[in-house]
Amino acid sequence: MIRSFFVGILILFCATSAMAIDAVVAHTLFYNAKDGKLSPAFNIYWQINPNTLHYSTNSEKKIAANIKTDITFSNEAGIIKHDQYILQTVPRASIDEIMQYSIIELRSYDLPAGAIKISMVLTDLADSINRFTFRDSIKIAPPSGTVSYSGIEFLDTMYESGIQNKFSRNGRQLIPFCANFFDDDIKRLRYYAELYGTDKVANTDYPLVQTAAISRNEREGSYGDLLKVDTFRSPVTFSAAHGSFDLAPLPSGNYFLRIALQNNANEVIASSALFFQRLNKHPYIPPPDTTKKNIITDTGIQDVKVLNLNKTFVAKYDLAQVKAILKMLLPVSDKNAKQSINGFLKKPDEVYMRYFIYNYFAAINTKDPGKAWKEFAAKIAEVNKKFNTHNTPGYETERGFIYLRYGPPTDIITVENEQGSRPYEIWQYNVITEQNNRARADAVFLFYKPDEILDDYRLLHSNVTGEVQNAQWRFVIRAGTLQTNQIGETRAEQYIGNK
Repeated sequence: MIRSFFVGILILFCATSAMAIDAVVAHTLFYNAKDGKLSPAFNIYWQINPNTLHYSTNSEKKIAANIKTDITFSNEAGIIKHDQYILQTVPRASIDEIMQYSIIELRSYDLPAGAIKISMVLTDLADSINRFTFRDSIKIAPPSGTVSYSGIEFLDTMYESGIQNKFSRNGRQLIPFCANFFDDDIKRLRYYAELYGTDKVANTDYPLVQTAAISRNEREGSYGDLLKVDTFRSPVTFSAAHGSFDLAPLPSGNYFLRIALQNNANEVIASSALFFQRLNKHPYIPPPDTTKKNIITDTGIQDVKVLNLNKTFVAKYDLAQVKAILKMLLPVSDKNAKQSINGFLKKPDEVYMRYFIYNYFAAINTKDPGKAWKEFAAKIAEVNKKFNTHNTPGYETERGFIYLRYGPPTDIITVENEQGSRPYEIWQYNVITEQNNRARADAVFLFYKPDEILDDYRLLHSNVTGEVQNAQWRFVIRAGTLQTNQIGETRAEQYIGNK
């Protein structure tokens, strides 16, 4: 089973229910040999959070989702390629089984050289409002005619295989890792790139030395021992640069994975680099090896500043506002993320707090985290408008908390003047996704006002796993005066019953 990116990123940084398809997209430019010549082969790949799709049951009682996929490439002359098809997830026996697997798709296209715009739209066929849009601009370079590298692809998994499918390349199965963010849960960075045109290298330039390194700089250096070296002593027709790095010693910050080829005069004759970010709160720092020289060392945690947070949307907020944003994220965070947020609120670490917020929204929208924040802030504004009280912003109220976590309810039943009862409100959801990633139909939440002084409702009972469940809710609604002959008289009893 493929290791899931969403364990590392989306479970940490995204809500357990979403307003739109949640996906991450990446792409790499390779070159294919045709008739003795190289031509561009543009690979675009993406991973979808299975928790953000709508599923239906087929005739075999298996569950699957169908996603309309539209990919358009255009340049100044107009559309040069349009691909439209239906992506169906692998039918599974249950929602639990679906959540155990990644949804990864890859498409390869022959594109002309030049500046090209990409537009991708993923639409859930079960709900046309549920969609994901991705846009980017790329430059397709023609074959260089000299020795050169392809782009670099981060990998989830790679293994040798003669099977031919969309993930096949040069006798290997390459399952992509569709992001440039590696958090605490991701222990290794895997990569793949191709070297072309070695037949153009003069014999006098041999031996050639190929290095793969993780560094702060796009063109030189390495971080500690994160360096791999291969030597080509004689001409080769094709070479793939692939391997992995242990990320345990790599502290949080901005980095490049850099691959370079040098001739015997130590001149770089080909290179490729790919940017990525690392979040590592507890980096392993090995004891210094005094037998090695010229190893670039780093101070670690303070280098988080290389993210240039001053140039991001987070920079304009002061510490009090940063704390408020973290509170806003609590409803949409899992257990581990909540622990981190609560830790920050008790013992503020401003750099990491800003870093946490930035990467939450960067995981949603890699190209424009600020836009993702604006969209979330719009939801906060909506919640505040609906649930603000005299002393509490809407996102900190219990109704606001549930609204942010599960979205707007299907129905709201407000009962303010029922004889013998405190004011209460019932929220009904046709279907929601619980915090354990299981779908629940006919979910209910019961809120009530404990007394007339408070101007807000408190959550009293729910049938949703992980939320408040109070078997005595009838007595509380009746202010402790429930009599046997009163059972069934409240609207709450009619709607909730024994849920």
